[in-house]
Amino acid sequence: MADEISEAEVKREVAALGALLGETSLRFHHRRTRLESSDQLIQIDREIRDAIALPLPAALQSQVRRLTARLRALDPH
Repeated sequence: MADEISEAEVKREVAALGALLGETSLRFHHRRTRLESSDQLIQIDREIRDAIALPLPAALQSQVRRLTARLRALDPH
């Protein structure tokens, strides 16, 4: 049961990270995020795609949390 809960939690975090990335990308395209952040945004986007390919849950969960923190720091709206 604990593995199922962890997997569900990781899936929710992945979905939240995807939504945050989409929101940040949209803000960037509408010039609400600093232009000099574009390289960082591209790099974080690639890392998110790589992280999503990791096995569930432990490896992915730590990556998702790290990337979420980086993305929020990039555009802390």
